[in-house]
Amino acid sequence: MRKTIATFAAIAALISTTAAKAADAAQCVPPEKAEALVTYLLPAAVKAVQSKCSLNLAADAPLMQIDSAQYQKYVSAADAAWPEAKSVIGVIAGERLPEGVDVDTLRPFIEAMVPALLGNEIKAKDCGTIDRVYGLLEPLPTSNLSSLAVMLAMLGSKDDKDSKFNICQPVPQ
Repeated sequence: MRKTIATFAAIAALISTTAAKAADAAQCVPPEKAEALVTYLLPAAVKAVQSKCSLNLAADAPLMQIDSAQYQKYVSAADAAWPEAKSVIGVIAGERLPEGVDVDTLRPFIEAMVPALLGNEIKAKDCGTIDRVYGLLEPLPTSNLSSLAVMLAMLGSKDDKDSKFNICQPVPQ
């Protein structure tokens, strides 16, 4: 179980790789906005893992089901999450964006860049474990998956002073 949680935390970290490369260490992203970003990036992350693991997994492995109901659920959720996710991308990119460039115009580039970045991070030896985690996550609603990924990312970076992608700690009520 511990290894499964660690693997899921690694997947969550991979999903936020793009954001981590560009974020300013002084700012933080509210958890609900980070969840929107994770939700938006899920289909691209799945495609990256499918591509990287295609030679290491059986054709009937859950992850290799290219247009599965699970994947389609992620695509629908990603489309719905885009407005919130783009605000996070805009904050992360900040002044690095040329004046007058709308994040919407960058969407195709973001969607192409994420699989390339994630593909570099995925190791062939981890494909079986990633497939197992993917199968275990199938019954979860996408919102629960994104919340879990953000929570694990927050726990994993709690003592990381050099983190480039900071998720704001929730304010106690």
